[in-house]
Amino acid sequence: MTINLRDITNENWIECIFLTTNKEDKHFVCEEFVASNALSLAQSKIQKGWITKAIYNDETMVGFTMYGYCEQHHFFEICRLMIDHKYQGKGYGKTALLYVIDEMTKDANCHEIFLSFEPNNIVAKQMYESIGFEDTGRTVEGECLYKLPFKEDEVR
Repeated sequence: MTINLRDITNENWIECIFLTTNKEDKHFVCEEFVASNALSLAQSKIQKGWITKAIYNDETMVGFTMYGYCEQHHFFEICRLMIDHKYQGKGYGKTALLYVIDEMTKDANCHEIFLSFEPNNIVAKQMYESIGFEDTGRTVEGECLYKLPFKEDEVR
């Protein structure tokens, strides 16, 4: 497994928007646990601060992520992380998440990272907690809000 993050480009954006978590391979603007990649790409063009990346395993696009500084909530956030239904359960999501966290922590202003998810998405909850995300006890638009705090002595 060789996971890497790549820019969304003129060459790969269509492939990206056709990735889906839907097991029947049907596409919706809002999927069961995540907004569609098409909606996320549109959002990233309207709202400042979002970075969008395709998640690849070697040369195969397996997922999508969107992260950055959320102007609305005034914190660094992993806004989207999705793995296409055909590639779930292989560890790609966790590996990609660690890469995203590494990229975000290169920003000197990033002292903690937030993310939110549907309360009934138990797989995501377990993955986030295994990496060190903690429940803030708050919700955002009906989703559980978690944060990954950094220790003061962590060097970036």
